[in-house]
Amino acid sequence: MGLKDEIKREMRNLKKDIKNEVNKTWTIDYKGHRIEIINQVKEELLIIDGVTVDTKKRKSWLSHIIPYSKLSGTLELEDGTKHTVSVKLGGYITLDCIVKVDNETVLDNSTKLEFLPWDHKDKIVPFIEQQVQIHNKIVDDSLPDDQYLYDENEPQLAKGLSDQLVDDMPTPFFVKKLLKLFKEQLQHPTTKTRRATYEKIIYDNIASYNDEFIERFQQEQWDETLVQQEALWLLEHAAHREVVKFAITVLGCTDCENYKELLFTLGMHEEFTPYVIFALKNGTSQANNQIWQLAQSVHGWGKITAVEQLDAATPEIKQWLLTKGCENVIMNEYLAYTCAVNGDLEEALYEESVSKELYDGAGLIIQALLSESATQGIEDYPYASAALSRFVHHARTHCQTLEDFYPLMKISEYINVDEDVWEERFSEQWKRHERTSIQEAIQPLIDDPKWSQLAMDSLQQKYDYKVLEIARFYQVDVTPTLFGQLEKDPTNSELYLAIMGSNNRTYIADLCTFAETKLSLSNLSNDEQDCLHCIVQDLHQHEGVGLPLVQAALKSNDGGLQYHALSVLEEWNPSIWQQPTIQAAIKTIATTTKDKEDRKLARLLLTK
Repeated sequence: MGLKDEIKREMRNLKKDIKNEVNKTWTIDYKGHRIEIINQVKEELLIIDGVTVDTKKRKSWLSHIIPYSKLSGTLELEDGTKHTVSVKLGGYITLDCIVKVDNETVLDNSTKLEFLPWDHKDKIVPFIEQQVQIHNKIVDDSLPDDQYLYDENEPQLAKGLSDQLVDDMPTPFFVKKLLKLFKEQLQHPTTKTRRATYEKIIYDNIASYNDEFIERFQQEQWDETLVQQEALWLLEHAAHREVVKFAITVLGCTDCENYKELLFTLGMHEEFTPYVIFALKNGTSQANNQIWQLAQSVHGWGKITAVEQLDAATPEIKQWLLTKGCENVIMNEYLAYTCAVNGDLEEALYEESVSKELYDGAGLIIQALLSESATQGIEDYPYASAALSRFVHHARTHCQTLEDFYPLMKISEYINVDEDVWEERFSEQWKRHERTSIQEAIQPLIDDPKWSQLAMDSLQQKYDYKVLEIARFYQVDVTPTLFGQLEKDPTNSELYLAIMGSNNRTYIADLCTFAETKLSLSNLSNDEQDCLHCIVQDLHQHEGVGLPLVQAALKSNDGGLQYHALSVLEEWNPSIWQQPTIQAAIKTIATTTKDKEDRKLARLLLTK
């Protein structure tokens, strides 16, 4: 998000806070009649017995620079007498509402306008506690402050990811100032001091200064009772996630044994798992078992932290690491190495026989270790040859389905890669006889013709990317089958991606023709946009193929589609695409899009 968008978001949030603070309703029962006064950001109303008798509208929320608004109406009693109701409403520091019937004051109310950052917002801790109480797990990982962090329809980050992306360079002197404010809050816990600390906390992401904060905090000799009191106050009132993280961290710097249950509940939400784990390890006894329970309760970035912080102190934990620890909704590659090392994968596989559950878990770990996306992969794992060898041994017993076979295929691809790659591996940890042994053991399993047939039969029923990989491993052309599936499900983006992955110009041309007739190019749905993405992003090397789709991408309102289309045209010969309609679409992007790089690329194309 650029600076301009950041400012717009802050202004939007400011307007929302002002609206929530000034929206007030006063109700008076006057001699059996109901008088209602409503104050809103852009409107004030006087309602008598359900009928609006006067209203004042404001053109802008900034018009509140005029402090007072006056309303009036007539109230008729049962005896037929009529009385004038007059209202004076407004103020800067306080919101005053003075109501008179004729000359009699029937209401004189004054409410201080404080604009406290936690007021008029849903609180985060009760939101989490309610889910856990009802479902014993988090079923909705949204947070009440999402509306303040994201614009409407803006894609949201997976919970916990934002902490991975923050700049780890804290604002100079930020921690020192924050500690000073918190000390004042401890000494004088008033609305003023709490507000000052709260506003400072939400100014920055705690992930950027957490280590420094903990180090400096632990040097202070503050009364733990007071510290816990104010940390709990912050948790009770927190409407911003950074405040929750701060309060958990502060609790973790004290003896927080009595708050284990609360901490565990908060840790079940991926956004707060790392902070809870710190608090459990630093401020409670026998924390490892709770960390293990947390690792079993979370499935994203929180699980990654929990598994990394988990001490594999018992056979049960090691078994869990090998069977369940690696599987994760983010990427299995993040946890494979940790699970293999801490779970003693090679030792577990040395048993003469293993359970199917262990075979499946080991297969998942090995797949992830072999992936190019692994942060620490098979080359880093010191027992790679032993683990692969023993896994192949157990495959003779457990490899029955395509899912069982998939890790073997990956091992075969790894073990049979080019010789020059292996020369480098031999100079590091591998021995020649280790590779040869695995090759000899795995080849009979690979040569079994049933796998290619099973893959073809399975793809006839439904698409599965692993099955597709197996079919292509055996050089089986299943693209006609994929087209058949596409006829039944023309907006399945996975099928588009699979066909584009063939890198066959004829098939890609046929896919473009299919998309031109099946997709609503002038009014793309979200699913259709995804399908178009899959095609256009890979047309660079297929000059002239799918030009109508490129044009549709240019005319779409999707910035990503426009960028891919522009980059494709940059690679193609201008004589292919220099048509009036395409030139006009490029010119529109060059003059109207908000993205600076897209404008620059569009202008470059216009000069060709």
